[in-house]
Amino acid sequence: MKKIFVMISLIFWLSSCNLKNEDNNLLTTYSISSQVIESPEYINENIYSGNELDIIRLINQRMKYTFEENESEYMKLFHATSPINGLPKYKLKTVKLLDEINIQEQKYSFVALVKAEDIVISGEAFNYNYVFIKAKNSNDEWKIGDID
Repeated sequence: MKKIFVMISLIFWLSSCNLKNEDNNLLTTYSISSQVIESPEYINENIYSGNELDIIRLINQRMKYTFEENESEYMKLFHATSPINGLPKYKLKTVKLLDEINIQEQKYSFVALVKAEDIVISGEAFNYNYVFIKAKNSNDEWKIGDID
């Protein structure tokens, strides 16, 4: 009888140790998950003005909407002739400009080229050329024409 009592006690004790270990694993998993979910690191808008500020705001909004997976707002950032047709599969952590914003005047519009490095949440980095378009009409706003 004593052996049975010891065996049952041992089983309960081992079961409780296993439950504590599972709780610790859950806490560890939660901590790792909470570290993965970060907000984007936006470009500082305070150092830009005029057309350059408008372009930086578009880039920051792009980061925000990819992070939030808000496709309807994301698509509003693009020019009607843009080949972009939906959200990318990744979430942007930050965008770093690799060169100055180059704005050129065309016959009916302004076109800006921005060389940038997109860094996604996983840490991978990709170099892109952002193309922005703004018609010469005074009421028109900058839109993203393409991202290559």
